[in-house]
Amino acid sequence: MRYGRGRWSAQGLSNGLLRLIVVVAVWSLAGAISGCGTKVNPLVLGGSTESTTPTSGTPSTTTTTTTTTTTTTPPPAAAPGVAEVTNFGDSITCGYYALPNDGAGYMYSNEGYATLLDAEVGGVAKNLCRGGDMAADMARLWVYPNAEPVLGQGQLYTVLIGTNDAHFCGGGAGCLANWSQALTASLTWLALPVTDKILGSAMTAQGVWARDMEFGESTTQAGASLGFTVTQAVAGRALHIGYRVFDALVSGGSATVSVDGVPVAMLSANVATGHAIATQNGGTDTVFSANVPLGAVGEHSVTITTGTGGGFFSVLWAGVSSQSYSGVSGAPMVLVGQLTPTGSSDLNRVVGLYNTALTPLIAELVAEGMNVVVAPTSQAFNPATEMADMLHPNNAGHAKLAAVFAAALPDVN
Repeated sequence: MRYGRGRWSAQGLSNGLLRLIVVVAVWSLAGAISGCGTKVNPLVLGGSTESTTPTSGTPSTTTTTTTTTTTTTPPPAAAPGVAEVTNFGDSITCGYYALPNDGAGYMYSNEGYATLLDAEVGGVAKNLCRGGDMAADMARLWVYPNAEPVLGQGQLYTVLIGTNDAHFCGGGAGCLANWSQALTASLTWLALPVTDKILGSAMTAQGVWARDMEFGESTTQAGASLGFTVTQAVAGRALHIGYRVFDALVSGGSATVSVDGVPVAMLSANVATGHAIATQNGGTDTVFSANVPLGAVGEHSVTITTGTGGGFFSVLWAGVSSQSYSGVSGAPMVLVGQLTPTGSSDLNRVVGLYNTALTPLIAELVAEGMNVVVAPTSQAFNPATEMADMLHPNNAGHAKLAAVFAAALPDVN
């Protein structure tokens, strides 16, 4: 049985196009909006319940509090295999610029693709998004503080992120690397259940370590180490390590990863992609993911040891996929949308670079046994008639975007 239930009828799309008449009038009063998800007046357009989330400056070990949108009435019956759905993204996920603008917190409208998809899939729903966010913001502020993937819980996660990376940062190698690394850190965290992970706080510490982001461990001490064992159940799969990176962290440290006593990787707390993280929402740190080969099937001893110069270094988690989760009932499922079309041919060329890079990124995770599926949203709507501005779909565009997401969900028996 497929999830889609035919919600997006011709009549529904017609209603969406009628709303476009209203949105044109709104834009004539509000003026041009330059960023993806910049509110004209947050108190009017998005409600007043916005969270404060520190993203820059010295490393923070405080808990991040985020504003979420959940169902306040009993949720509809969930699609087979899905008990809850969480949508991550930027202003497009927040419903910009569908009408009416009846959202709360960071949500602009409840007629955006995410809330339409929530209603289609059913179950408990959360939309975790913020206008202007880039992949680095999403990983640090939304995914890691809020998602707890558990086997058997029927969790569906959707991700649509990168329009602001393409628009604000561009298509250079460093911009693509920052997006790819932060996105990979988010997807591996979402796709691997807790039984395949060991948190930094559960690793065996040597030296002085302190709790970071609730479940990670950080240190500034030279030669400090975290150790753990991991079982390689399927040959050829990699160990994934989530760690924090920063822009120009003066006291940033490094660490060597050793498997069975053999050094195999070097990690740095200072971003080393050739471009600063420097998101347009002010983020200067995020979470990256390192993939470390484990070799033969069986148990392996892993040690992460900080460098001789010391400096701040934080390990959040490590894990390896033990199954092929696309065939496991109730396993976490991650649906990743391609970057959507824009109203600019120049920007669309940059968007194409990101979508091209997304293909091998997802293929690698699938090969690792993770239940990650691509939604072909790069041509979900017509930018000439189904957009409210250069970056955001209108009601008709959002409806078509939700339909593509729903159609991309695999059959669940």
